[in-house]
Amino acid sequence: MKENSSVKDLTLETLHSGSADQKIELINNLNQEGFDEDLISPLANLISDEDKGVRNALTMLILANRHPKFPHFIVPFVGFHDISVRNLAGEILINLGSLSVEALTEYNHENNDDNMKFVVDVLGMIGDPSAAIYTMNILSTADNDNVILACIEALGNLKYDGAVDILMLFYDRNELYKPTIVEALGKIGSKSCLNFLIDKFDSEDEVTKYSILESLGNIGDMETYFYLLELVNNVNGPLVLPLITSISMLKEKYGLDIPFDNRMKGLLIYTLAEGTHDHKKIAFNLIEDFNDKDILSSSLKLLGEDFELDELIKSKIFRNPEFIFDEITRVINHNQPNMRQVLNLFLQIINYSNEYQIEINSSAFEIRNIVHSVSGLLNHSDEEVRRASMEILFNLDVNSALLFADTMVDDENSWNRIRLIELVENINDPLVENIIRKFANDEDEMVRDRASFVLNSKINQLSTNTN
Repeated sequence: MKENSSVKDLTLETLHSGSADQKIELINNLNQEGFDEDLISPLANLISDEDKGVRNALTMLILANRHPKFPHFIVPFVGFHDISVRNLAGEILINLGSLSVEALTEYNHENNDDNMKFVVDVLGMIGDPSAAIYTMNILSTADNDNVILACIEALGNLKYDGAVDILMLFYDRNELYKPTIVEALGKIGSKSCLNFLIDKFDSEDEVTKYSILESLGNIGDMETYFYLLELVNNVNGPLVLPLITSISMLKEKYGLDIPFDNRMKGLLIYTLAEGTHDHKKIAFNLIEDFNDKDILSSSLKLLGEDFELDELIKSKIFRNPEFIFDEITRVINHNQPNMRQVLNLFLQIINYSNEYQIEINSSAFEIRNIVHSVSGLLNHSDEEVRRASMEILFNLDVNSALLFADTMVDDENSWNRIRLIELVENINDPLVENIIRKFANDEDEMVRDRASFVLNSKINQLSTNTN
C-alpha cells in the first residue's frame, strides 16, 4: 500500500497509540493491501503490545508476508522481560525458518546466558545447517551448563557431522551432558557415533543407558540388532522399554525375525504392563504368534485404554477366539475394571464365530461355567455390563438365559429392557410371551410401545397362520 505523507503519519500514529481495535483493523488492512518497508519496524514493535488480539493479528501478518527484514526487528525481543513476549518472538522466528538464521546469529546477546541459550534453542528448532558453525563457536566459549546443553541439543537437531569429535570430548566432562550428547549423536547418526555409543553402554548409569538404547534404534545397523538381542538377557526394569522399541525399529528396517523365548516373552509382558501406549503398541507388533496365554491375558487388561491399542488387541484375539472362551470366566471372577470392554469383545467374538460358522472348541461344561459367571453380572452397577451380559447369555444358551429372565425384566435401564424384548421376540416359548406382556404395562412409554408392537405382530402372525 503506497501511502502519502499524511496517511503514513496516521498509520504510524495508530500503530503507536491507537486502541486495540484500531490497531487490529489497520494490521488486517495492511495484510491484505501490502505496506512499505519503513512500516516493518513499528509493526514489529507491536509484538509487546498488551492486547493479545493485536499480537495475534501481527503474528498472522508476519507469517503471511514473510518479509526477510522482519526477523531483524523481532530478534531483539528474545531478551524481553516478559516471558510471554519472548516465547512469541521465538515462535515467530521458528515459523519463519531459514529467514531468521542470519538475524539470530548477528544478534548481540551481550553475553547474557539466558539470551544466548534462547537464541541457540531457536536455531536448533529451525534446523538450518548454516547455523552449525555459529553454534559450535558458542559451545567452544560457553561456561554455563544450560548454554552448553542448548548447543549440544542444537547440534544434534542440525545433524552436524562436524560436531561429533567435540561432542565426544564433552561426553566425560560432566555427567549432566551425557544424555543430551547421546541424543545428539543419535540424531547425527554416523558410524563413529554408533560405535561410540555401544562402547559406552556397559559403563553408564541407568539414565544414560536409557538414552543410548533409544538412539541405537535410530542409527543402528544389522550388527546393532543382534547386539540388542544379546541385551535381552541382561536388561531389566525401565530399560526394557527403549530396548524393545529399538529392537522393533531395527526389525522393521532390516526385515528380521524376533526370537520368541521365555526371556523375550517376559520383556514383552513387562512392556504391556509398564509402557506408554506407544510402547504397548510396539510390543503387540512384535508379537507374531499370539497363542501364548500369559500375553493374551495381559492384553485383556489393556482394553479401553486407547483406541488404536484396542484395535491391535482385537485383531490378535480374533485370530485366537478359543482363548477368550477359556479366559472369560477368570476375568469375570477377578472383577477387572474394564469389564465392559472385555464383555463387548467377547460378544463380538461370539457373533463373529456364529456369522462365519467358526467352530469353538469349548465343552458343555465350559459353556455352563461361562453362563454361570456372566449371569452374576446381571445386577452389575454398569448398565452396559448388564446389557452385554444379557446378549452373551442369549447367544450362548437361550434356555439358560431364560432362567434369569426375572432379573433381566427388572433392569432399571429402559434401553436394556427394550434390548431384552428384541432378544426374545423371535423365541417360541411361553415364558417369552409373559415377559413381553409384562413390558406392555411398563412405566416407560418406549418400552410399552415396543412390547405392544411385538405382541401385535405375534397376534397377526398367528391369525395369518390360522387362515
